[in-house]
Amino acid sequence: RIEHFQMGREDQLDEVAALGVLPSVFVKHVWYWGDRHRDIFLGPDRASRISPLASLDRRSVPFALHSDAPVTPLSALEGLQVAVLRKTSSGEVLGADQAVPIETALLGYGRHAARFSGDEDLIGSLEVGKQADLVVLDDDPTRCDPEAISRAGVRATYVGGRQIYDRSREVGNTDA
Repeated sequence: RIEHFQMGREDQLDEVAALGVLPSVFVKHVWYWGDRHRDIFLGPDRASRISPLASLDRRSVPFALHSDAPVTPLSALEGLQVAVLRKTSSGEVLGADQAVPIETALLGYGRHAARFSGDEDLIGSLEVGKQADLVVLDDDPTRCDPEAISRAGVRATYVGGRQIYDRSREVGNTDA
């Protein structure tokens, strides 16, 4: 397993695949520091390979996604949006060829992340016998405008199949 998997040439990714290495990718690096890497540290060509999700996916290398909280906000929705759009904080696209579909990005916070922690029998997907930790969102990230993924509100949260948060029960909430 490699934490903070950020850079990798294609030949290095071939080795990652051959060795069965599990990369955990700090995908929000693209948003928070992508402009600086492109303009100051790495140059445009190398910076476009930050968080090479599509290259990993083409090799069938499962990757997990993380936020490195408290370095960046914990929001998985924000990370999903970065994985899909590859936008930096200035609104520029950095490495469009490394973007992945939302379904692939979701695996990075679900099934693949559970595999990385050795908990794939307990968490990571909704299946009979698993813990049923999940959130119910206002919008479906697989169907909404990718620009809106990070703005989806949380309606409810379940841990172990038990509801621990219900937005409709908040004082002053007018949502039904």
